[in-house]
Amino acid sequence: MTALRKPTADDFVALTAFDARVFGSGEYSEADREAVRAVLDLDRYRIAVDDGQIVGAAGSDLFEMTLPGGVAITMAGVTWVGVAVTHRRQGLLRRLMDAVHDDITDRGEPLAALTASEGAIYERFGYGIATRRRIIEVDRRRAQVAEQFRPPAGTARLLDDGAADAVREHWERYRTGRAGEVSRTREWIASMHVGWGPTAVTAVHDDGFATWKITQAWNDGFPAHELRVVDFAAITPEAHVALWHTILGVDLVGPIRSFVIPPDDPIPYLLDDQRAYRTTGLNDGVWCKPMDVAACFAARRYATEDSLVVEVDGVRHRIDGGPDGAACSRTRRRPDVVTDQAGAGVLLLGGVTVSALVAGRRATVRDDHARTRADAFMTMAPVPHSTTGF
Repeated sequence: MTALRKPTADDFVALTAFDARVFGSGEYSEADREAVRAVLDLDRYRIAVDDGQIVGAAGSDLFEMTLPGGVAITMAGVTWVGVAVTHRRQGLLRRLMDAVHDDITDRGEPLAALTASEGAIYERFGYGIATRRRIIEVDRRRAQVAEQFRPPAGTARLLDDGAADAVREHWERYRTGRAGEVSRTREWIASMHVGWGPTAVTAVHDDGFATWKITQAWNDGFPAHELRVVDFAAITPEAHVALWHTILGVDLVGPIRSFVIPPDDPIPYLLDDQRAYRTTGLNDGVWCKPMDVAACFAARRYATEDSLVVEVDGVRHRIDGGPDGAACSRTRRRPDVVTDQAGAGVLLLGGVTVSALVAGRRATVRDDHARTRADAFMTMAPVPHSTTGF
């Protein structure tokens, strides 16, 4: 029988080779391995081994995730989940996920979350889509910041080196202002920059930063390079417009593309031609699984003062909350909302109304009045978003 165990340092190279093969990412370079080694806690990972070969893996990385109201909660970012093509349909995925979830529970971490390589896998494990990823394209040749919104010259500058260190303080300020964003250690930021490669460019403002990569397309004298924004964080409206003004000013660029811009980003309103900014896709972003429902829903803030009973997988939780704080405990009171663990994960970050969950057959409500109250209570602005892949 295929055995599950914790990987050791001796398994690291084989584990990275397995990861590259399963996800089709190509062979790890030595720089890639060193960057990953700096952020990987092998004690949080599990591998499946058959006849000395790694045939499955899963693990988690430790983060903090921002909840509605700017409160951070400990979060286990589940990752590296994969099974070799030769070992499918043998229950290995379930065994690996159960082992990782047991480890998270033993560590007392109240929330698990992941970003999914495929969209049909994780709801059965208790994960619900809590954020959406908007895929955008801007025709740079048609778009610029409208004249009345353009920033003064010199408000943003390019970094020649040391980008990882320069942006860390900005990121810490930014991530507390939007539900769904996660913490980044210095090592994690460095690993992101290794992944983007040496050609990535970072622009910084006193209150934010943006990083992009360019793929050349000379088109026989009609250049239309692709500029792909891979990271973006603006703490103030001034930083937001200054960074976009910088991006839109890069020469020889045709399309600007990204999947890290929040769904409610106001940049279309700042352009002189809003039609030049297009949404080309809307995918799932972060999937959340409340391991401890009471701890998760007590930690966040709510838009209105209310007392709501939410039943999750047969257990009723009374949430007494508002803009200044909340408490959550078990109760026998009649539920206002009934859902499962995945549905609770959808609601946790405040970006989906209870009405939407009911319409999607993922929840039921006691009556229309309870639905109206729950919508007003649970949903908060800004829309939750996660820029960080894990």
